[in-house]
Amino acid sequence: MSKSKSSLSMTKRVLLDYVKFKTQNGHQFFGSNDYIAKGLDLTENTAKTFVNELIRDGYLYKEVDKTGKRILSLTGKEYRPLFEDMRNIDKKILKEERDNYERDNRYLNEQLSIETAHAEQLTNQNTELVLSNAELTARVQKLESELAAIKKRVSDLENIFYKSGVSPDDLEQLIAKSGG
Repeated sequence: MSKSKSSLSMTKRVLLDYVKFKTQNGHQFFGSNDYIAKGLDLTENTAKTFVNELIRDGYLYKEVDKTGKRILSLTGKEYRPLFEDMRNIDKKILKEERDNYERDNRYLNEQLSIETAHAEQLTNQNTELVLSNAELTARVQKLESELAAIKKRVSDLENIFYKSGVSPDDLEQLIAKSGG
């Protein structure tokens, strides 16, 4: 035997207790290294190292299911457990996840508030542009109406000159002499 029951570190014993707790009543333990790390307050690399060492030392057995998920189980090799009840580790993970969701929720609500204010600002700008566009359209229509009236007046004046016997060439000369 390479390691005695008591020579396992406390963290490795906690990890074994955790796997034991999770596999009670015939359940399978699919927990990833990240999941184990969060539950035991380790880094993911440390959890990976501990899992691999416990597999190598014969405390854990690793298999892969049909979908490719890793399944960990105890081999039955004896060790001195630290805890009999591991429910608090799951509570710790759930609390951390709840805290993360609450933080995300606050952030997303802030973003929603910012985007709502931005949407309102854009709506107001759009309303101003629509009003400004309506004013410009009204001015263009007024100018087009005035231009049509001026064209009609010029046409009427040309007709009066032509009826008076002024030729188009004479009319052009009169316009040129008057500075137009």
